[in-house]
This record gives sequence, C-alpha cells and structure tokens, in this order.
Amino acid sequence: MEGPEKNLLIYKKYAYLYFYAYNLLEKYPKKERFALSTDIKNSLNITLKYILYAQKVFDKKEKINYLNLIDAELMYQRFMIRVSYNKRYISQNNYQVWSYKVAEIGKMLGGWIRSCQKG
Repeated sequence: MEGPEKNLLIYKKYAYLYFYAYNLLEKYPKKERFALSTDIKNSLNITLKYILYAQKVFDKKEKINYLNLIDAELMYQRFMIRVSYNKRYISQNNYQVWSYKVAEIGKMLGGWIRSCQKG
C-alpha cells in the first residue's frame, strides 16, 4: 500500500500504541509519574505531532526530516520501555506487546522513508 492510505495506517497504529502506553503509564509508581512517565508521555506526544506534520508536508526533504525525527523518538521510546521493564514498572507481557507495537511502527516508518527517497 502506497500513498496517503499507508500514511494514514501509521497514524492509526500509532494511536493504538499511544493509548496502550498511556494506560500502562497510569500504573507507574507515584515517584515516577513526574520523571520517567512524563518523559515517555512527552516523547509520545512529540512523535504524534511529527507523524501529523510528515503527513501534511509536500516537500520531500522536509518530509524525510520529520520521518527521521520520528525514527529518533521511536528509538528513545524503545530505550525507555526497556528501562520501565528493568525497573519492574511493567510486566514481561507488557514489555513484549509495547515493544512489538513500536517495532511495527518502525517498520512502517522505514517503508515510508524508502518510498520518499525513491521519488
């Protein structure tokens, strides 16, 4: 699937990830609500903004710039998920599901980047 439909799909997948993550973050200990939890929420919000910007921009260089920013935020989120698991704020199952969702979006993003570089 190419074009806007593909880009809309990444938005939908990210929305599912976003709500999944927010549900988990509500269960973090109070001491982490203004630290790790806030950092992850900020990254989720920034990534969502970048996805929306990338969908709207027509200049290929600018679009690729946003896509690279999304990729960097996903890498940051992967690390923070690992920290959350190591600190035992999330279960192994939560870790696996959350990581899978991020990886799936990363694969879609890679395809989007490649399609932008071809044209």
